Amino acid sequence: MQTDAVTKERAWRTHEELPLNRENFEALCRFDLPCLRITGFATDSECEELVAAMDAVGLHKTYKVPGLKQPPRYVGLTQFEKRQASKDDYFAEVDQAWHEHEAVISKMPWNPFERMWKLIRELYPECTLTLAEEPGYGRYYAGIIRDTTGGGTLHADVTMYSARDYIISQVVNQITWNFFATHVDGDGGKTTIHNRPYRVETKPGDKVEIEGFNRSYVDGAETHIYAPAKGDVVMFNSHNPHEWTAVDEGQRRMGVSSYIGRMPDGNFIYWS
Repeated sequence: MQTDAVTKERAWRTHEELPLNRENFEALCRFDLPCLRITGFATDSECEELVAAMDAVGLHKTYKVPGLKQPPRYVGLTQFEKRQASKDDYFAEVDQAWHEHEAVISKMPWNPFERMWKLIRELYPECTLTLAEEPGYGRYYAGIIRDTTGGGTLHADVTMYSARDYIISQVVNQITWNFFATHVDGDGGKTTIHNRPYRVETKPGDKVEIEGFNRSYVDGAETHIYAPAKGDVVMFNSHNPHEWTAVDEGQRRMGVSSYIGRMPDGNFIYWS
Protein backbone atom coordinates (compact mmCIF):
# COMPACT_ATOMS: atom_id res chain seq x y z
CA MET A 1 0.00 0.00 0.00
CA GLN A 2 1.15 3.51 -0.75
CA THR A 3 -0.18 6.83 0.41
CA ASP A 4 -1.87 8.82 -2.33
CA ALA A 5 0.22 11.88 -3.26
CA VAL A 6 -2.78 14.20 -3.03
CA THR A 7 -3.45 13.46 0.63
CA LYS A 8 0.00 13.04 2.13
CA GLU A 9 -0.48 14.14 5.69
CA ARG A 10 0.68 17.47 7.03
CA ALA A 11 0.72 18.43 10.68
CA TRP A 12 -2.62 19.45 12.15
CA ARG A 13 -2.88 23.19 12.70
CA THR A 14 -3.75 22.69 16.38
CA HIS A 15 -4.80 19.95 18.77
CA GLU A 16 -7.35 22.22 20.41
CA GLU A 17 -10.84 20.78 19.92
CA LEU A 18 -12.35 23.82 18.23
CA PRO A 19 -16.10 24.58 18.09
CA LEU A 20 -18.26 24.06 15.04
CA ASN A 21 -18.33 27.01 12.68
CA ARG A 22 -17.94 27.30 8.94
CA GLU A 23 -14.22 28.07 8.99
CA ASN A 24 -13.47 25.13 11.28
CA PHE A 25 -15.71 22.76 9.33
CA GLU A 26 -13.85 23.63 6.12
CA ALA A 27 -10.53 23.04 7.90
CA LEU A 28 -11.77 19.64 9.06
CA CYS A 29 -12.64 18.74 5.47
CA ARG A 30 -9.09 19.75 4.40
CA PHE A 31 -7.52 17.52 7.09
CA ASP A 32 -6.15 20.63 8.84
CA LEU A 33 -7.73 19.73 12.21
CA PRO A 34 -8.12 16.44 14.09
CA CYS A 35 -11.68 17.10 15.26
CA LEU A 36 -14.30 19.61 16.34
CA ARG A 37 -16.31 19.51 19.55
CA ILE A 38 -19.83 20.84 20.08
CA THR A 39 -19.92 21.26 23.85
CA GLY A 40 -23.35 21.04 25.43
CA PHE A 41 -25.11 19.77 22.31
CA ALA A 42 -27.67 18.22 24.68
CA THR A 43 -28.59 18.65 28.33
CA ASP A 44 -28.13 15.99 30.98
CA SER A 45 -31.85 15.27 31.00
CA GLU A 46 -31.91 14.92 27.21
CA CYS A 47 -29.02 12.49 27.39
CA GLU A 48 -30.86 10.44 29.99
CA GLU A 49 -33.98 10.44 27.81
CA LEU A 50 -31.99 8.98 24.91
CA VAL A 51 -30.40 6.27 27.05
CA ALA A 52 -33.79 5.35 28.54
CA ALA A 53 -35.29 5.10 25.04
CA MET A 54 -32.40 2.91 23.87
CA ASP A 55 -32.83 0.61 26.86
CA ALA A 56 -36.59 0.44 26.42
CA VAL A 57 -36.38 -0.56 22.74
CA GLY A 58 -33.23 -2.67 23.00
CA LEU A 59 -30.14 -2.62 20.78
CA HIS A 60 -30.57 -5.96 19.06
CA LYS A 61 -27.94 -5.76 16.29
CA THR A 62 -24.18 -6.25 16.62
CA TYR A 63 -21.37 -4.99 14.43
CA LYS A 64 -19.26 -7.70 12.81
CA VAL A 65 -15.84 -6.84 14.23
CA PRO A 66 -13.36 -9.75 14.29
CA GLY A 67 -11.33 -9.98 17.45
CA LEU A 68 -13.46 -7.63 19.53
CA LYS A 69 -14.91 -9.28 22.62
CA GLN A 70 -17.77 -6.84 22.97
CA PRO A 71 -18.53 -5.30 19.55
CA PRO A 72 -20.89 -2.32 19.34
CA ARG A 73 -24.63 -2.99 19.57
CA TYR A 74 -27.05 -0.80 17.69
CA VAL A 75 -30.34 -0.23 15.91
CA GLY A 76 -30.54 1.02 12.35
CA LEU A 77 -28.44 0.03 9.34
CA THR A 78 -24.95 0.81 8.07
CA GLN A 79 -23.82 0.55 4.48
CA PHE A 80 -20.41 -0.35 5.90
CA GLU A 81 -21.80 -3.57 7.37
CA LYS A 82 -23.26 -4.42 3.94
CA ARG A 83 -20.13 -3.60 1.94
CA GLN A 84 -19.58 -7.25 0.97
CA ALA A 85 -23.24 -7.72 0.00
CA SER A 86 -25.27 -6.38 -2.92
CA LYS A 87 -27.16 -3.12 -3.22
CA ASP A 88 -30.37 -5.14 -3.18
CA ASP A 89 -29.39 -6.59 0.20
CA TYR A 90 -28.72 -3.17 1.69
CA PHE A 91 -31.80 -1.39 0.38
CA ALA A 92 -34.06 -4.31 1.29
CA GLU A 93 -33.37 -3.50 4.96
CA VAL A 94 -33.72 0.29 4.84
CA ASP A 95 -37.42 0.54 5.70
CA GLN A 96 -37.10 -1.81 8.67
CA ALA A 97 -34.12 0.19 9.91
CA TRP A 98 -36.19 3.38 9.83
CA HIS A 99 -38.91 1.61 11.85
CA GLU A 100 -36.28 0.70 14.47
CA HIS A 101 -35.05 4.30 14.47
CA GLU A 102 -38.53 5.69 15.02
CA ALA A 103 -39.16 3.22 17.84
CA VAL A 104 -36.35 4.91 19.79
CA ILE A 105 -36.91 8.53 18.72
CA SER A 106 -40.65 8.34 19.40
CA LYS A 107 -39.90 7.74 23.09
CA MET A 108 -38.01 11.05 23.36
CA PRO A 109 -39.17 14.70 23.35
CA TRP A 110 -36.17 15.70 21.20
CA ASN A 111 -34.30 14.39 18.14
CA PRO A 112 -30.46 14.53 18.05
CA PHE A 113 -30.36 14.03 14.30
CA GLU A 114 -32.70 16.89 13.46
CA ARG A 115 -30.71 19.08 15.84
CA MET A 116 -27.51 18.31 13.95
CA TRP A 117 -29.08 18.85 10.51
CA LYS A 118 -30.30 22.26 11.69
CA LEU A 119 -26.77 23.27 12.69
CA ILE A 120 -25.32 22.29 9.31
CA ARG A 121 -28.10 24.05 7.40
CA GLU A 122 -27.43 27.21 9.41
CA LEU A 123 -23.73 26.99 8.52
CA TYR A 124 -24.47 26.63 4.79
CA PRO A 125 -27.77 28.40 4.05
CA GLU A 126 -26.96 28.50 0.34
CA CYS A 127 -26.65 24.69 0.16
CA THR A 128 -29.02 21.80 0.67
CA LEU A 129 -28.61 19.00 3.20
CA THR A 130 -30.74 15.97 2.38
CA LEU A 131 -30.98 12.27 3.09
CA ALA A 132 -28.93 10.37 0.51
CA GLU A 133 -30.91 8.64 -2.25
CA GLU A 134 -29.66 5.96 -4.63
CA PRO A 135 -30.89 6.14 -8.24
CA GLY A 136 -33.17 3.20 -8.90
CA TYR A 137 -33.32 2.17 -5.24
CA GLY A 138 -34.49 5.08 -3.10
CA ARG A 139 -33.54 6.47 0.26
CA TYR A 140 -30.66 5.39 2.47
CA TYR A 141 -30.84 4.83 6.19
CA ALA A 142 -29.21 7.48 8.40
CA GLY A 143 -28.82 7.58 12.16
CA ILE A 144 -27.05 4.81 14.03
CA ILE A 145 -28.16 4.57 17.67
CA ARG A 146 -25.54 2.54 19.46
CA ASP A 147 -23.62 1.30 22.48
CA THR A 148 -19.86 1.36 21.84
CA THR A 149 -18.82 0.32 25.33
CA GLY A 150 -16.53 -2.52 24.21
CA GLY A 151 -14.21 -0.48 22.01
CA GLY A 152 -13.61 -0.20 18.28
CA THR A 153 -10.75 -1.56 16.18
CA LEU A 154 -8.59 0.43 13.77
CA HIS A 155 -10.50 1.36 10.61
CA ALA A 156 -11.30 4.21 8.26
CA ASP A 157 -14.65 5.12 6.73
CA VAL A 158 -14.05 5.86 3.05
CA THR A 159 -16.99 5.35 0.70
CA MET A 160 -14.87 5.45 -2.44
CA TYR A 161 -13.54 2.08 -1.23
CA SER A 162 -16.44 0.58 0.73
CA ALA A 163 -19.29 1.77 -1.53
CA ARG A 164 -17.78 2.10 -4.98
CA ASP A 165 -21.02 1.42 -6.85
CA TYR A 166 -23.15 3.69 -4.65
CA ILE A 167 -23.92 7.38 -5.03
CA ILE A 168 -22.30 8.06 -1.65
CA SER A 169 -18.91 7.13 -3.17
CA GLN A 170 -19.01 10.45 -5.02
CA VAL A 171 -18.70 12.64 -1.92
CA VAL A 172 -15.66 14.90 -1.92
CA ASN A 173 -15.67 15.23 1.88
CA GLN A 174 -16.86 12.70 4.46
CA ILE A 175 -17.33 13.83 8.05
CA THR A 176 -18.59 11.69 10.91
CA TRP A 177 -20.25 13.10 14.01
CA ASN A 178 -20.62 11.24 17.27
CA PHE A 179 -22.94 12.30 20.05
CA PHE A 180 -22.28 10.91 23.53
CA ALA A 181 -25.16 10.45 25.95
CA THR A 182 -23.29 8.92 28.90
CA HIS A 183 -20.47 9.99 31.18
CA VAL A 184 -17.23 8.00 30.99
CA ASP A 185 -14.57 8.17 33.73
CA GLY A 186 -10.93 7.15 33.57
CA ASP A 187 -8.89 6.31 30.49
CA GLY A 188 -11.45 4.07 28.81
CA GLY A 189 -13.63 4.99 25.86
CA LYS A 190 -11.16 7.38 24.28
CA THR A 191 -10.82 7.65 20.50
CA THR A 192 -7.46 7.90 18.75
CA ILE A 193 -7.47 9.62 15.35
CA HIS A 194 -4.42 9.08 13.12
CA ASN A 195 -3.36 11.90 10.81
CA ARG A 196 -2.92 9.72 7.74
CA PRO A 197 -5.95 9.81 5.41
CA TYR A 198 -6.57 6.29 4.16
CA ARG A 199 -5.48 6.01 0.52
CA VAL A 200 -4.18 2.98 -1.31
CA GLU A 201 -3.17 2.42 -4.91
CA THR A 202 -5.69 0.20 -6.66
CA LYS A 203 -6.50 -1.18 -10.05
CA PRO A 204 -10.00 -0.82 -11.56
CA GLY A 205 -12.33 -3.30 -9.89
CA ASP A 206 -10.05 -3.98 -6.92
CA LYS A 207 -11.70 -4.17 -3.51
CA VAL A 208 -10.06 -2.33 -0.65
CA GLU A 209 -10.69 -3.35 2.95
CA ILE A 210 -11.20 -0.36 5.24
CA GLU A 211 -11.17 -2.39 8.44
CA GLY A 212 -8.47 -4.72 9.68
CA PHE A 213 -5.74 -3.26 7.48
CA ASN A 214 -2.13 -3.50 8.60
CA ARG A 215 -1.31 -1.22 11.51
CA SER A 216 1.95 -0.33 9.77
CA TYR A 217 -0.18 2.08 7.70
CA VAL A 218 -0.40 4.45 10.68
CA ASP A 219 3.14 3.97 11.98
CA GLY A 220 4.68 7.32 12.75
CA ALA A 221 1.47 9.26 12.08
CA GLU A 222 0.52 12.22 14.25
CA THR A 223 -2.33 11.24 16.60
CA HIS A 224 -5.04 12.99 18.56
CA ILE A 225 -6.94 11.36 21.41
CA TYR A 226 -10.33 12.68 22.42
CA ALA A 227 -12.48 11.68 25.36
CA PRO A 228 -16.25 11.27 25.12
CA ALA A 229 -18.20 13.69 27.29
CA LYS A 230 -21.87 13.44 28.16
CA GLY A 231 -23.86 15.89 26.07
CA ASP A 232 -21.10 16.64 23.55
CA VAL A 233 -20.71 15.94 19.84
CA VAL A 234 -17.29 15.26 18.35
CA MET A 235 -16.84 15.54 14.57
CA PHE A 236 -13.85 14.33 12.55
CA ASN A 237 -12.84 13.45 9.02
CA SER A 238 -13.64 9.75 8.72
CA HIS A 239 -10.93 9.15 6.11
CA ASN A 240 -8.44 9.38 8.98
CA PRO A 241 -7.98 5.92 10.55
CA HIS A 242 -9.43 5.80 14.04
CA GLU A 243 -10.06 3.45 16.95
CA TRP A 244 -11.32 3.63 20.52
CA THR A 245 -10.76 1.76 23.75
CA ALA A 246 -13.27 -0.11 25.87
CA VAL A 247 -14.63 1.70 28.91
CA ASP A 248 -14.00 0.60 32.45
CA GLU A 249 -16.27 -2.06 33.93
CA GLY A 250 -19.66 -0.76 34.99
CA GLN A 251 -19.69 2.14 32.54
CA ARG A 252 -21.40 2.56 29.18
CA ARG A 253 -20.47 4.54 26.06
CA MET A 254 -23.78 5.27 24.35
CA GLY A 255 -24.91 7.71 21.71
CA VAL A 256 -25.69 8.26 18.05
CA SER A 257 -23.73 8.83 14.84
CA SER A 258 -23.96 9.31 11.09
CA TYR A 259 -21.99 10.72 8.14
CA ILE A 260 -22.28 14.07 6.43
CA GLY A 261 -20.87 14.19 2.91
CA ARG A 262 -20.37 17.03 0.47
CA MET A 263 -21.18 16.25 -3.16
CA PRO A 264 -19.23 17.72 -6.10
CA ASP A 265 -21.94 20.36 -6.59
CA GLY A 266 -21.37 21.67 -3.05
CA ASN A 267 -24.59 20.35 -1.54
CA PHE A 268 -24.63 17.94 1.40
CA ILE A 269 -26.10 14.49 1.99
CA TYR A 270 -26.28 12.31 5.09
CA TRP A 271 -26.37 8.54 5.59
CA SER A 272 -25.04 5.79 7.84
